[in-house]
Amino acid sequence: MSSSNGHPHISSPMATSSTAQTASQRAHDLLPHAPQYSLRGSLPNTPLSVSVISALLGGLVGASIVSAAIPSLSHLGLSGWVWTSSRLGWYGAAMGVFHLLEFWTTAGWNPQKLSVDAFLLNNTNQYWFAHAFGVAEYLVSSAFFPGKFSSGPWTSPVWSLGVIALLVGGQALRSLAMIHASTSFSHVVKAVKHDDHVLITHGVYAWSRHPSYAGFFYWAIATQLLLGNVVSTAMFALVLGRFFSARIKDEERHLVRFFGDDYVNYRKRVGTGLPFFIGTA
Repeated sequence: MSSSNGHPHISSPMATSSTAQTASQRAHDLLPHAPQYSLRGSLPNTPLSVSVISALLGGLVGASIVSAAIPSLSHLGLSGWVWTSSRLGWYGAAMGVFHLLEFWTTAGWNPQKLSVDAFLLNNTNQYWFAHAFGVAEYLVSSAFFPGKFSSGPWTSPVWSLGVIALLVGGQALRSLAMIHASTSFSHVVKAVKHDDHVLITHGVYAWSRHPSYAGFFYWAIATQLLLGNVVSTAMFALVLGRFFSARIKDEERHLVRFFGDDYVNYRKRVGTGLPFFIGTA
């Protein structure tokens, strides 16, 4: 290679190696995030990781929607495949959309807390076990009790519309809760009040003081109703009910300490939006 003064210029192997190393390290640069919000999971907090996860979740949503539509195309001879069941397809789409929206709403309205954790893929093992159990129940029912999905309430258009409304409504409530709370929202219960944490009483918080929990509860129940699961629906209601009851009690203990009478009065005016059997007193 020639230099500007006409003399040949030979790149230093060490400089080339250093440049390559810097470029390689860039792929592993961490996403910026506020130091008071520590990472909780094992997923790399890098732009590369986020882009791969987004692509995989987007692929899941697309493939699931296609598989949900295939059963109606009986002339292709695919309608009998359990893997092309519309129920399983819509379930997969709902799961993919949920985890994408968790990240997107954080990126759009709460960017200082943005990290790979915002996908909520680092959720507890119990979360993934519960959903795996639900899919297993559906597959067993499809294989050994196929008549369950050809008659009864599971085939009613009214029932189907009701389940879809619960699914979409739960997801919308969850996402709106994150949007309306904005920088005050956190996926983790905080024992220390930060400067960006204010008491939110507008938007969906005007009629539910824990709309993100209520939205998640109804969304999760709807995923199991969508699959026609009896055991898993009851299990989800019981386990989530106990979980949110304990979490709300713990969280509100801190909120009363943070906001005093303002939160006490707000709690008296506004319910949780969760079913009556989930006690929070």
